[in-house]
Amino acid sequence: MMLPTLLSAVAASAAPASMADILADPAHAAAPGCVAGAFRDGAMVAQAASGYADLADQIPLDGETLFYGASLSKQFTALAAATLIADGRLSLDDDVRKYLPELPAYRATVTVGMLMHHSAGIRDSLSLLRLAGMADVGRASKDQALRLLFRQSDTAFVPGTSYSYSNGGYLLLAEIVERVSGRPFADYARRAIFAPLGMKRSYFLDGKAGGPRAAHGYVPDAGKFVVRDTFPRFSGSGGLMISLNDLARFERDIERGHRVWTPAVAKIMLAPGRLATGARIDDGKGMGYGGGLHIGRRRGQWFVQHGGAAEAFKHVYARLPERHEAYVLLCNRGDWNAQEKIDQVMMASGVPLATVARAAPSGRFRSRELDAEYSLAMDGTQLTVTISSPLLASPRVERFTPAEDGSYVAGPTRMTFGDGSDHIVVARGGSGGIRFSRIEGGQD
Repeated sequence: MMLPTLLSAVAASAAPASMADILADPAHAAAPGCVAGAFRDGAMVAQAASGYADLADQIPLDGETLFYGASLSKQFTALAAATLIADGRLSLDDDVRKYLPELPAYRATVTVGMLMHHSAGIRDSLSLLRLAGMADVGRASKDQALRLLFRQSDTAFVPGTSYSYSNGGYLLLAEIVERVSGRPFADYARRAIFAPLGMKRSYFLDGKAGGPRAAHGYVPDAGKFVVRDTFPRFSGSGGLMISLNDLARFERDIERGHRVWTPAVAKIMLAPGRLATGARIDDGKGMGYGGGLHIGRRRGQWFVQHGGAAEAFKHVYARLPERHEAYVLLCNRGDWNAQEKIDQVMMASGVPLATVARAAPSGRFRSRELDAEYSLAMDGTQLTVTISSPLLASPRVERFTPAEDGSYVAGPTRMTFGDGSDHIVVARGGSGGIRFSRIEGGQD
């Protein structure tokens, strides 16, 4: 059986063959896949789909298929809050304990804006559930997640002093929307966002599984694809069930309709958050963070975007305001990199995306803290790093590849370079940045 591929002409423009090629999986006769859409001036100008929403029943993906949105949900959670802020019923400067008295009084006030911009230091709710022993967070309830958040005696850092992406912060933001509006969060989002825009298929989960035509998520296992619908059934940080065609209705409102995306709401959503010092929040990749949206320049273009990732779902919704274009990729397979795929889709559609990797310095660098030496040499586009340390019987070689922000990465390890190439900074996980100074003449 051949893998189904759907190409639809929309607004008198057919999807380029290369878009379909990007989504195709010639290695498998039957596989999960992706849907993609390209938009210009608020209208969908091309779409393509490849793969199955349900492998067992051979149901193909299409524009009406519902996907678990994962963190794509955050912009809709922020949007729900923004509608209340625009109506004067909520403020970004409000102390969250005004609405969530169960939350402890921390060393500094946590505001609604800090939750929205990931600067509150609220611990990640999904991580807390896993640390508490729940391996499958898809079995967790909203009350269980909230209870863990309310039990935290401290924040991860002083609120307002740093940026740290937190699913817990967005769960609390959704709970505030629920308490201020007086309606269950899912119901308020339906009334305030989905219904006015005609997004009839989309909804936030409220303790239930996906509805009709919802795609299963899949991961490869032992040469075949197996179902992994292991996502939480409550909303805020995730929980959105969304289709490509409904995102088209949302995109039209952003560009043309402004029924929900009003100027007042847009101002809230598109303003990058700031730390207590006044410095603009940096998401670690050189972009700011607004209302559930990464905002800034990437690969030579100005982007407003957010991804979504669960075990078996990978998505990106990217808007290019200067070009009045947008691109969506929704995938129900966990083995593909959505950012790479959508970048390919954009380039196939004529968007010039620059290669911004910075040339790495060569030579030898030493860290006294690690008692280790890194020898750097470029090999084509890769950076070969030879690591010498008293902990090693012989030097070990690692290969780093360029990242979008000009750094080089090898798995979870990231390397950046100082001005004048006099030092490098290496970070991994929670280690923080460790400085290596250039060795001149064999001495540091």
